[in-house]
Amino acid sequence: MNQTNTKKIRSLFRVGRKEYLTPHLIRVIFDLTDEQLGLLAEVSSGSNNKLFVPLQHNAQEVVVRTYTNRKIDLSNRELHIDFVVHGDSGPASAWAIKAEKGDQLEIGMKESKRKLVPQVDCYLLVGDTTALPVIAAILEELPATARAKVIIEIPAKEDELVLSSACSALIQWCYNQTPEQGSNRAEYVKKADFRADDQTSYIFIAAEYAIVKELRHYFREEKGRTSQDLYACAYWRVGHAESELMNLNEPI
Repeated sequence: MNQTNTKKIRSLFRVGRKEYLTPHLIRVIFDLTDEQLGLLAEVSSGSNNKLFVPLQHNAQEVVVRTYTNRKIDLSNRELHIDFVVHGDSGPASAWAIKAEKGDQLEIGMKESKRKLVPQVDCYLLVGDTTALPVIAAILEELPATARAKVIIEIPAKEDELVLSSACSALIQWCYNQTPEQGSNRAEYVKKADFRADDQTSYIFIAAEYAIVKELRHYFREEKGRTSQDLYACAYWRVGHAESELMNLNEPI
């Protein structure tokens, strides 16, 4: 999942439209200029982006947030980014809720056509609402010969999405309306019917810090996983901003 250090891109993108995919997920679609079409030609869907989000009380001041682009659609000249809706408590969420056609957002990324996951026979993908864009992109990338078990925690049934893939995928949705108060998903994943000891499979985990930490330890210490077949990264942490999380997160 870690991308090769290549050419860095930074540009001001203009909102074309937005839509609520679910009650807790907004998709903002940015229209691409001719210059941006060229810039994004070597960037993969599902890769990380740095969003320079203006603060509501002072538009001249920005905070940097990391988001996965859901899709780069060169044919339709669009960049899709999905935002988790949690009111005004987060600057990126607040910006997306209020975003209108014509608004601009500065976004940075790196050129890379590297696959999101290595090619193996079997996958375990674990995440929550924040990881839905990258998990959806991974599933779209997998071949018909692959198999995937997907475990995703979302607030409620109405937050389920249709996830498309050529592979044989079993999607399991877990509901948790208050993830900031904790989750039992780590124990659920440990009990899942998956070949956790099989080194020909690959595990991808992206979720809240405590869950990622517990599962990372479980798969490394008890199942012998290494950085070759396990990627575990905290996308957020209860009570912490992303700038604080950067010092705590140790993706492998």
